[in-house]
This record gives sequence, C-alpha cells and structure tokens, in this order.
Amino acid sequence: MSIKVTYRGREVVIEEDKIKVKDLLRKMGLSPLSAIVVREDEILSEEDLVKSGERIRIVNAISGGV
Repeated sequence: MSIKVTYRGREVVIEEDKIKVKDLLRKMGLSPLSAIVVREDEILSEEDLVKSGERIRIVNAISGGV
C-alpha cells in the first residue's frame, strides 16, 4: 500500500505500509523544525505513525519578527 502526501501543491506517493512522521520527513528531505505534518485537521508529532491509505499534508512552518 502507499501513503499520499501533499506538499507545495503536489502529491507525492510514499510506498510504505506505515511510517513515523520523523522518518517521512527525512525521506522527503525535510526538517521537523521547518515542516508541519497534518492528518485531516490534526497536527502530528514526530513520533506519530502515518498508515497506508491516509492522506497527509505537509506545510512549511514560517516565523517572522519585527
């Protein structure tokens, strides 16, 4: 099975049955310090598992100051 990930408007298919968020980010070349992983409306932690058949969204964390 596979996991469908939307990142920057593109869909990426990860061929895994299950994977931890931190490993998913690593596989995509992203840092958990600059990316947020969302399942439905829930923000996932680095230790959460993503399972095949799920649709995941990754958004960039943006911060700024004055």
